[in-house]
Amino acid sequence: MYCTNCGVILENDAVFCTNCGHKVEKAGTNGRDFMHDINTGYQNMMARPKSRLIAGILAVVLGMWGIHDFYLGYTRKGVTHLLMYVFFLGWVSGIWALIEALYIFTDQNAADADGVPLTDGF
Repeated sequence: MYCTNCGVILENDAVFCTNCGHKVEKAGTNGRDFMHDINTGYQNMMARPKSRLIAGILAVVLGMWGIHDFYLGYTRKGVTHLLMYVFFLGWVSGIWALIEALYIFTDQNAADADGVPLTDGF
């Protein structure tokens, strides 16, 4: 089995690539789920690990608008940040974003909305 992101050989029971952190999905064994397999393969190829540094900087600089949440795939939480800012609760949204920035920078198990761990590089 190979990683669809970087091409490294993986063990058969791998969930994430040991080289790039990409989420690995197993393809179906029968032809009934053909379209599901194609869609899953496409999503696996398009899902790239997100950067911890970029997510943290977005949380500090543009966090009150929820930009870091959109970057990480947490759309509902990003919309919540945005609505809080629009309805004059920008200071609450800003404090919430700074707390999330600390969490992003300090938690080694931080992951995006798909469960892919954040990488330390760009």
